[in-house]
Amino acid sequence: MLLVKFIWVSFFYWLMPDLPAQTFQTTIVEGSTFTLKGSSNINKFELVYTGNLAKTNKVQVEREPTRMNMKSGSGVSLKVEDFKSTNAYITKDFRKMLRADTYPNLVIEPVSVWKLKNLAGTVCVLINLTIAGCTHQETISLNLTQQDATALQCKGIHKISLKKYALAAPKKALGAVQVNDEVAIDMLLKLQFKKIK
Repeated sequence: MLLVKFIWVSFFYWLMPDLPAQTFQTTIVEGSTFTLKGSSNINKFELVYTGNLAKTNKVQVEREPTRMNMKSGSGVSLKVEDFKSTNAYITKDFRKMLRADTYPNLVIEPVSVWKLKNLAGTVCVLINLTIAGCTHQETISLNLTQQDATALQCKGIHKISLKKYALAAPKKALGAVQVNDEVAIDMLLKLQFKKIK
């Protein structure tokens, strides 16, 4: 994502609702995945993040009455060149569309998180998403499963518009083949965490 590190706060919000401000050490572990899924007028495609997701961060969170805000340590940069398709032409078009030579990273910065009242184990995360130098806020819904006292699994799919990020979808065969504007971010993140202070 993923990725994503950008949802640590959702876990802390879910598990520790009465703490005003805390700092945690978090690590993405093996088995985590981050995939972009799209389609054209003739087929579907996937770009899987093949870079190393394993990273340890110190994340500071601060609680408000209805939500929790990220204070520091939560951002993540994903290298555009590490997204790959089984079709080399799709990978090449993706890098060209995102202007990877100029903007080598897709950046995710969480802002805040809150629970959904009627859905147990589901949270919403407000993020700043930067693609090809263009930043917009997105709200992502995530399903959380506690694996044990220090491990959580997060799963979610979020759709974005390419036009919103000033991206021109590739066209092939004189415009006969066109990529659809909507792309889905599909993430499965496995986290280990511990409270530092």
